[in-house]
Amino acid sequence: MRYLIIEDEPLAQEELIRMLKSLDPTFTLLASIDSVKETVEWLNNNEHPDIVFMDIHLSDNICFDIFNKTKVNAPIIFTTAYDQYAIEAFKTNGIAYLLKPIEEEELISALKKFKALTQTNIEVSNIHSKIQQLSTLNRQQITPNSYKERVLAKVGDNYQHISMNDAAYFHSEDHYTFVTTKDKQRYIINYTLDSLVDLLNPQQFFRISRQFILNINAIENISKHLNGRLKVSINPPFSDDVYVARNRVQTFLAWLDGENITIQ
Repeated sequence: MRYLIIEDEPLAQEELIRMLKSLDPTFTLLASIDSVKETVEWLNNNEHPDIVFMDIHLSDNICFDIFNKTKVNAPIIFTTAYDQYAIEAFKTNGIAYLLKPIEEEELISALKKFKALTQTNIEVSNIHSKIQQLSTLNRQQITPNSYKERVLAKVGDNYQHISMNDAAYFHSEDHYTFVTTKDKQRYIINYTLDSLVDLLNPQQFFRISRQFILNINAIENISKHLNGRLKVSINPPFSDDVYVARNRVQTFLAWLDGENITIQ
């Protein structure tokens, strides 16, 4: 099986490659690509793979833009951190939709589905009708407004998944993004804060500045500060003072009051 990975998270790329090699050493990786632009160029200039593993949010756009710019002559297993795009994914060549971190049993199930498709010699253009017969996903049970439930971090040679319920806050520093957990552990993750705002539940998290996203349960005290800002005491404590940016104060207060606010 020749496969293509379209994924902008290096850790996720590495883990998927490791899992596939473990399942079958004969699987051949053709390329790992992290953007819509590079994917379109690759597909236009190379023989298409037997199967594609594709994330939703890529480094330059949502993956569905690929299908507007070129034809994809291969079935797709979507490997993503959230499930609100599941319905749209199955309008393309999608045969499976795996949530990160990927469980081996789910990957095996998706590959079995792919094998069943190839054994029928079905054309990609007719793949949608076959999906109806083979998919174990009940589309009526998809929750469009689901948000990311966990995030993957690498600790030395190991991987650690962190539940969003355990994440006290995210912050950026020196071109890295960190998550700090309620038990005072800090991990580097392969996300930018800009990408996280589309993944986190806005009822639970708020971006108080360009450098900080807070879990509401991490907030201990809020006080007025100079220049219209708010100072926030958080737990676990941060190494510096934490402020709500002046242009976000009113929205932040509305969010605290329970209004539906989009993370920005």
